[in-house]
Amino acid sequence: MLTTPVTLIAFNRPELTAGTLAAIRAAQPTQLFLVADGPRPGNADDVERCAAVRAVLEDVDWPCEVHRRYAETNLGLEANVELGLDWVLGRVDRTIVLEDDCQAGSSFFRYAEELLERYRTDLRVWQVSGSGLGVPRRLFGDDSYAFTAWASVWGWATWADRWQRHREVFPRDHADGDAPVRTVPAVPQPGLLVTRSAQQHFAEAAMSDDTVTHGWDKHWWLTMMTFGGLAISPAVNLVENVGWGADATHGVAPGKRDHAAEEMAFPLRHPAEVALHPEVERELELVLNRVGGRAATLARRLVRSPRLRHAARTAVNSRAATAAHRLVSQLGEKSRRA
Repeated sequence: MLTTPVTLIAFNRPELTAGTLAAIRAAQPTQLFLVADGPRPGNADDVERCAAVRAVLEDVDWPCEVHRRYAETNLGLEANVELGLDWVLGRVDRTIVLEDDCQAGSSFFRYAEELLERYRTDLRVWQVSGSGLGVPRRLFGDDSYAFTAWASVWGWATWADRWQRHREVFPRDHADGDAPVRTVPAVPQPGLLVTRSAQQHFAEAAMSDDTVTHGWDKHWWLTMMTFGGLAISPAVNLVENVGWGADATHGVAPGKRDHAAEEMAFPLRHPAEVALHPEVERELELVLNRVGGRAATLARRLVRSPRLRHAARTAVNSRAATAAHRLVSQLGEKSRRA
């Protein structure tokens, strides 16, 4: 059985929640934290669907200590996640986190548990990610993972002391809304971000009140970068995001598919040192630019047709387009150094 506490964050999607809970059931954690948001005001469909989610969450049929934080009214995504993790990490010293649409492969839990223990006292490491975001396996060499400036939260894990350090400098309590509140300016340490597009993206995120484009995860990563922390990115994708429907908050892209969850080989092969892997980081930043860069944001505003959006995503994420994007980034960096 898995001894690391697992946190499941949900809202109003019972079908997705059931799939994610099934993956957790297979791992059989001894401690499970359930964080569920409440229905939005005046939304009768939410009332029914939030109740259905909570019915799904009652189906914990293995020996397990279950803790529940169910909101009576709607907190919103930002508050549900941040206040939920405050609650969890005020009670345990580490946790694996899955949102309702993040379905983990069977090896994710062992991978996360082993790395949480390995880097428990190494304060340079802040996050263990289960999503590879399509970074090519060849870039990792023989290693099972690499250290990067940020990493996906589509299945991830962290420690209480790191999360609490973030909340000390980002003490947003959501009492007056979701506008970011930061007591220490977010200034990524030099050398962590390797492309100009990512530097611009995170500079904008640090100043923005747009919590849809720049949500809680961006602010978590900004804190990491400000303190020089690192994330762990896996060499293979271990968690699949299946929440791309019209009811998603950020992934409103019907028909889109994430990379399928694969199996991690054990024993894990660890990098020789705790240091940024520039080429893996570059690939992550190129993914970020394709999904959340200025051009991508503008395209989403202008292109309303789902069919055209799907065609555009296919073209942008093709192997040829990705290779061209990578080459342009590398040439641009060389010219800046010259």
